[in-house]
Amino acid sequence: MVNFKLADTVAFVQKRMVSPRSQRRASVVRAFDHTTWLDVEEGTSNRAMTKAYEEDINRNGSTKDNDVYIVSVTGAYDNDGFNKGDGDNDNFKKPIREITDEEASQQGKFKMSRKEKWRILKNVSAVSFAFMVQFTAFQGTANLQSSINAKEGLGTVSLSAIYAALVVSCIFVPTFVIKRLTVKWTLCVSMLCYAPYIGAQFYAKFYTLVPAGVLLGLGAAPMWASKATYLTQVAGVYAKITDQAVDGIIVRFFGFFFLAWQTAELWGNLISSLVLSNPHGGSANETILGNYEACGANFCITNINNNENLHRPADSEIYEISGIYLACIFVAVIIIAVCVDPLSRYGEKQRRNSGVELTGIQLLSATAYQLKKPYQQLLIPITVWIGMEQAFIGADFTQAYVSCALGIPSVGYVMICFGVVNAICSLLFGSVMKYIGRKPIMALGAIVHTALVAWFLIWKPHPSNPAVFFIASGLWGVGDAVWQTQVNGLYGTLFRRNKEAAFSNYRLWESTGFVIAYAYSTHLCARMKLYVMLIVLEIGVFMYIIVEILHARKLRRQKEKERLAELKAAKPKPEEPEETDDEKDDIDDDIIVTHL
Repeated sequence: MVNFKLADTVAFVQKRMVSPRSQRRASVVRAFDHTTWLDVEEGTSNRAMTKAYEEDINRNGSTKDNDVYIVSVTGAYDNDGFNKGDGDNDNFKKPIREITDEEASQQGKFKMSRKEKWRILKNVSAVSFAFMVQFTAFQGTANLQSSINAKEGLGTVSLSAIYAALVVSCIFVPTFVIKRLTVKWTLCVSMLCYAPYIGAQFYAKFYTLVPAGVLLGLGAAPMWASKATYLTQVAGVYAKITDQAVDGIIVRFFGFFFLAWQTAELWGNLISSLVLSNPHGGSANETILGNYEACGANFCITNINNNENLHRPADSEIYEISGIYLACIFVAVIIIAVCVDPLSRYGEKQRRNSGVELTGIQLLSATAYQLKKPYQQLLIPITVWIGMEQAFIGADFTQAYVSCALGIPSVGYVMICFGVVNAICSLLFGSVMKYIGRKPIMALGAIVHTALVAWFLIWKPHPSNPAVFFIASGLWGVGDAVWQTQVNGLYGTLFRRNKEAAFSNYRLWESTGFVIAYAYSTHLCARMKLYVMLIVLEIGVFMYIIVEILHARKLRRQKEKERLAELKAAKPKPEEPEETDDEKDDIDDDIIVTHL
């Protein structure tokens, strides 16, 4: 309420709902010095209000100068500076004024046109293609390490150095580098870290290949972190422009990226197989039977000199492959530098100012604290298994089975089968999970890999039946697709509030699995490796089942609480007495309006 002197009262007021209490208040107000209550209908103009005022004069006679009108101004004014909604006088909209670029920057915003969505799609495609080219080089090189650098286990030791450095890099390096180089140039610099490892293949020694592997591992973590940051940020902008759900766009962009990335397995192995000739891999007539008896589960690193298939290819062929792969690295960097727009175009500065990013020490602390959670402890064995099974297919299977029986040139073709099946199943399982759930798919992965490991223990590989190698490789790809899709999703489901620390643990224990597998690769025979893997797999599956049981119980308890809460809310509530008690009347009586 506002007191207006009679001579000065010209206002627009909205309809006032008069309750019994307000009537009492009005009677109190009227008791003071001819004060008048003026009640005007909603939407009344100034002229109609003046008419109401004149009618009041005719009823009460002449007015005094000190008469006071009490009018309600709690409603909206009929101001021509605002636009009314169609047919609804309550919807008042202020005309939109386009802000300048300077004002947008000061407010932490950035202007974007509708056509920008095509530029965003171009950037996503460029990043995806660059990673495909990059990992065409790395995957092709990594799959050959246990064969072309088998002497003294040099190849597997260098791979072990990569993943050991990756463990440290995941925790400390990404945030530090991205803050100083920005996302785009972090991508470029990190990709260049792969070049020394490819270049070291021209002169493969422990003092060249292992340090290059450490550098690659240090650069890998900020590269993946900056990739994820870039795709997530541009997905948010694209969702705003196209008026779509952000989560759906993020999934779509990442799905397209990983589809392109997984094809790198195909292209990298295809290059190595086409370049390498096969002067060493003979038929069964050219190589004594005893050499094949030493393949498979009976393979030991000490047997490499007894089988011509395991001899290092000619240096000229290795140099040719390494030259192609090295060119792929530089092409990938050029694609990022030239074709990808900086993230500052899409609000990188605003993201860094508004987002809460953990430092290396904070992430390390959060990762360690995450280990106190029972779910995380139970998931450690299955996560270690994921790293071990990938190391096995990339190093031990290619050496003890494929290279030993078919020859090094066949490694690429067999691994192409693994990569294609893995990519197809990754897409398939991601879609099927919506209909059948996670448990049947996890059961499929456990059955497939358990059966394969048991088969590898008794299978005697021989070049007379090459189709078996492709079947084994493809089935291993089915199992790997299960773990890659479902365990990642399980982490996201169980640790929704601590995803950064949870996935830091995932990377930590997966990398630990790689390091363990590569570390014992040169010291154990294939049969002992298979026994170790089988034990880790069964322990991991058993622990996973416990996690599912505990999680199901937790969900049942939550549903029971929700059901009880709904029943409690559905009970009829006793009617509350009207607010007519004396105490509230006293409060109303204390409201005194004085004349001016």
